[in-house]
Amino acid sequence: MDRFSVDGLPVFEALRNPVIDQIVRHSSVRGFDPERALPEGLVETMAAAAQSAPTSSNFQSWSVVVVREPERKNKLQELCDNQAFIGQAPLFLVFCADSSRHRYVTEKQGYRFGSDYLELLLVSVIDSALAAQNAALAAESFGLGCCMVGAIRNRAQEVAELLRLPRGVFATTGLAVGYPSRPNSVKPRLPQSVVVHHETYSTERMDRGIAEYDERMARSDIYKGRRVRIPGVTPEPEQDTGHYGWAEHTARRMARGNEFRRGLAPFLREHGFVLD
Repeated sequence: MDRFSVDGLPVFEALRNPVIDQIVRHSSVRGFDPERALPEGLVETMAAAAQSAPTSSNFQSWSVVVVREPERKNKLQELCDNQAFIGQAPLFLVFCADSSRHRYVTEKQGYRFGSDYLELLLVSVIDSALAAQNAALAAESFGLGCCMVGAIRNRAQEVAELLRLPRGVFATTGLAVGYPSRPNSVKPRLPQSVVVHHETYSTERMDRGIAEYDERMARSDIYKGRRVRIPGVTPEPEQDTGHYGWAEHTARRMARGNEFRRGLAPFLREHGFVLD
């Protein structure tokens, strides 16, 4: 199964090739085979793929911390909502927005650093995300499975301390890597009518597209055991028997928020980034 078959998208055979086939087969993997060793040279090859991603002005505003030690992985697992697959994965990569090198070379060359504004943070975050995606695609091309971990930002200060991230560096996403322990299916996505806009942004087909997708997701088992509860607003999961699709799941997550992430902005300011 791939994106075309799962979402019923038209297939243009002249535009099919191994790269497209690999991309559209992506699914997040949260269970890894502990018996299979990773191939030699994997990290170096993934790093080469990551370094081949586009980078703003060739600033290369990212770094990655490679974590293999079980104790360190387990601590990162604890800091990332105790997601068990992090400790289970033989390899965990922490991609970071990194502006520290820019300050270093600017001062070393005898200049006053003059890029203390939000753009530097955006450039660094985007560079790290592009690098992480390239690295994940490289791993998947070898038959490995990956899962991006946004929870690495939940306790940013503690992650920085654990990985000894200097001022001007913070973890943007984690990437768990290993051989899948079981087959994984491609998850349906919103219709292209909702996310693809031509010439100008339009919401004309949004309601219909979301309704169709919502119904499809409600009929699946994707949210089984994963219903979000808002204390005092929604019932306990075992008593929650109403329609529950993408819209309800997303709305509840947005309404509940994430208290951990409220501390990210103060941390970034203290850690050398400017938010205005």
